[in-house]
Amino acid sequence: MQLRFAIQSSLFILLGIVSTISWSADRWVIQFKDSPDHGHATVQSSSLESRKSELRARLAELSIVHKRTFQLVRPFGERGAVITTPNGSDAEQARLRLLSDPMIESVELDRRIKLRAQSPLIGVLNGLDPSRRSRSWFHQDLSTQPASINTGAMWTNFHGTAPTVVAVLDTGVLPSHPMLQGHLLSGYDFVADPLIGADGQGSTGSDRDSDPTDPGDGVGPADLLADPVCGGVSQSSWHGTFVSALLAGNPVPNEGVFSVNWNAVVLPVRVLGKCGGFSSDLADGIRWAAGLSVPGAPNNPFPAKVINLSLGAEGACVASIEGAAISAARQAGSLVVVAAGNDGSTVDSPANCPGAFGVAAIDQEGLKANYSNFGPSIQLSAPGGDAAFPIWSASNTGSDGPLTNTYNTKIGTSFSSPMVAGAASLYWSLDPSASVATVENLLKTTARPFLSLGGRPTCTADTVDVECNCTRALCGSGMLDVANLINSQAAGGLTNLFSNTGNVIPPGQTRTFSASGTLNSSGQEVNAVSFDVINVLKSSADAPNPILSVSGLEVDVTAPSGVTGFDLRAQTANGRTAIASVIVANQGATSPTLLASLLSPLINGASAGVGAPSSAVGNSVVGDSGSGSGTGSSSGGGGGGALNLLGLLACLFLLHCFKKKNTV
Repeated sequence: MQLRFAIQSSLFILLGIVSTISWSADRWVIQFKDSPDHGHATVQSSSLESRKSELRARLAELSIVHKRTFQLVRPFGERGAVITTPNGSDAEQARLRLLSDPMIESVELDRRIKLRAQSPLIGVLNGLDPSRRSRSWFHQDLSTQPASINTGAMWTNFHGTAPTVVAVLDTGVLPSHPMLQGHLLSGYDFVADPLIGADGQGSTGSDRDSDPTDPGDGVGPADLLADPVCGGVSQSSWHGTFVSALLAGNPVPNEGVFSVNWNAVVLPVRVLGKCGGFSSDLADGIRWAAGLSVPGAPNNPFPAKVINLSLGAEGACVASIEGAAISAARQAGSLVVVAAGNDGSTVDSPANCPGAFGVAAIDQEGLKANYSNFGPSIQLSAPGGDAAFPIWSASNTGSDGPLTNTYNTKIGTSFSSPMVAGAASLYWSLDPSASVATVENLLKTTARPFLSLGGRPTCTADTVDVECNCTRALCGSGMLDVANLINSQAAGGLTNLFSNTGNVIPPGQTRTFSASGTLNSSGQEVNAVSFDVINVLKSSADAPNPILSVSGLEVDVTAPSGVTGFDLRAQTANGRTAIASVIVANQGATSPTLLASLLSPLINGASAGVGAPSSAVGNSVVGDSGSGSGTGSSSGGGGGGALNLLGLLACLFLLHCFKKKNTV
């Protein structure tokens, strides 16, 4: 026993030494000015290795002039670099001296960013509902839940036109989860630091890769020693999977879990790992997701119309890092939706950056959630949950690495943001040519007015960490309303075009698309549409075109090998057109989902006249952990049942305590 203790103590001391070595330097992002010798055009046209050599030469020159070591981590943007320099009491003075150098445009700390989520104990009402219907409270009718995003009303008349590409910049994803089958594109992993990445990458701190799979971000004692930014021991969050499935996952009726736009496709971009990530990696991820070039990374073939950031850092926006990236993405045609933060006070970066679409959280009563940040930079509010009514989505039972796919609860502005991102993707599926400004404006003008509940304070700059009645000045234009947003296009007649198995088709396979529910300009449902294929992309010129087999309002589409993508077009007699962009890629088996027309009755408890088919997603054996971020059960169909008396009393007590503020 004494020997084992001695060995453990030695290991912790060794880790502490390694930690001191690894973290004895500051990370800065330097932007260089244009000069005759280092012009803008030269930087853009040079290869990655040439850029590295050029930057090392500049840094060597700076090291001589400023008598301080500057080491290159990687190029950044068009004229910048991520560097390390020894820390110490004179670090800030050294940074200010650099700013006075004629070569330098800006020098900023490469600060750490973190998730915007909390893991509450299971909601009391969710736990007492054997049908699990209360898990989807934020989709229910307004008469039942006044803070709902009103998707149930949308599903009555509109099934979707798919898919809009939505990038989720987060901890990565678990591709094996049933909710994500048929919805994932090939993304990218921008986390290079080996301590943060924890996925077996090299130790140089400059390696990135094309695998955005989430290896887990659980923090143990060794991680606390290795990285001083880690706040404490924690289990893996599976945050990126949770967010992606909430935004665009397959519905799972028997678990009561539904996404906002189950016809969208997710572009997973990993920018977070253990204890968060770096703002320079986030900025590169934003640019790449928008289809812009990033030094050392391959071009993104699927630029995202919407970029979701459920993350942030305290303080003002850093204009030269995340601010510049958001502006560039916006100019490229991407809407950047950002969680406000969970400090219950002023809005965090990058939600406070110019051009970002900041989102605050409301609870199921329509009040500003006590944890939600708020302020003039907020554009809109959406449900983020509370201890009684949390948000449910996809998760995993693994406390460190992945084990069994499951469903779980979280609360936070992390989940308000993807609801808005999902709504934006739904609108873009109807009007692909809409500008970012148009979609932003419609999200705000179609929002419902905030509620005013008696006995609750009105939100002011001083109402920190409390529930309060939102105002437009501090919580945005109103509460997200998806049905109102979609109905803004109804005057011309909605044309539905959707696939229940996703719009990513493996080569050689067939998917069925349906135009049922399509309306003409008079609002009458049509019984015939024409289908054709346009904008076919091929990897080889001799590849055949996709094959269509039409039957009424449905068409079977077979994607032959050699085709990488195409647009499927449905058109009514009066010229109303819908286009579904289809991607041909071998992303694994897709899972069947319920017809969209069945979802609204299932969520709201009305009789649909038919039962859920046994082939619905989620009937396979997956665990249900029941609450928080715990390991949960590996048995299928568990969780959410009736509680015994002792459990009920405990839950009621916890509800009383957690209604104030729940911080985990």
